[in-house]
Amino acid sequence: MENNEHVPKYPLQTLSNALEILNYIKDCPSSEGVTLMDLSNDMKIGKSSAHRILDTLLAYNFVEKTTGTQTRYRLSWGAFRVGSSVPKYHTLNSSGHVHMLERLSSKFSLRADLCVLNNYETTVMCSVGPRNTKNSQNPLGERKPLYATAVGKLFMMEFSEEEIRQYFKNITIKKYTANTILNYIDFLDELQKIRQNGYSTDNCEFEEDVVCIAMPIRDYTHKIIASMSISGSSAQMTPDKLEEIKPELKSVCDEISDFLGANV
Repeated sequence: MENNEHVPKYPLQTLSNALEILNYIKDCPSSEGVTLMDLSNDMKIGKSSAHRILDTLLAYNFVEKTTGTQTRYRLSWGAFRVGSSVPKYHTLNSSGHVHMLERLSSKFSLRADLCVLNNYETTVMCSVGPRNTKNSQNPLGERKPLYATAVGKLFMMEFSEEEIRQYFKNITIKKYTANTILNYIDFLDELQKIRQNGYSTDNCEFEEDVVCIAMPIRDYTHKIIASMSISGSSAQMTPDKLEEIKPELKSVCDEISDFLGANV
């Protein structure tokens, strides 16, 4: 916070008015900021009241005046410093993801995983599931290829076409099962479907008789920073079961993404 020696001695009209003014300025499309007249008219706040609030926000360096023929106000670095501290309190580790994985696994009696990107592979960061499932033996920290897994395909959604081409050029493409997608063009088609659907699937592409569905978790930059999946045998993961899983998995991923600021 700046030196507050010159902060006006009169109080803010209300905290809500000050926050509304900050939000109004934030949404201004012009980099030059807003005029006092526009702010007063649009927000139905008296000019004198708005001016007093702006004076206090100026004193705390939350807003600044622009130079020019007409005085305008825009957000300043004080507001940025306050906002930039938010991500350290909203991390994936503090999102409650373990509890959410446990909830999903318990509801469907299937394994639920949280994976993160690790260069050209994914890493299982957390895994919860009943021991009697076919694919319950995957240890924490296991790395898996992007192209052959539902969680990996989600991260590749954000690759450019050239990055995908280089990926297929630089890694050894292995045929894990009869369903593994090996062709670059077929994989581009697969990614297009994933972008349209908002989720990805692995239909026995990495492990025999293991079907997986995954959805993305995004942070305040809207970047995919993790993917959450539910997997089981093909007998368990029927089309009806997948339809049952989709809304529940989406709800959990959206909840974590909201916590990380994806929808701010």
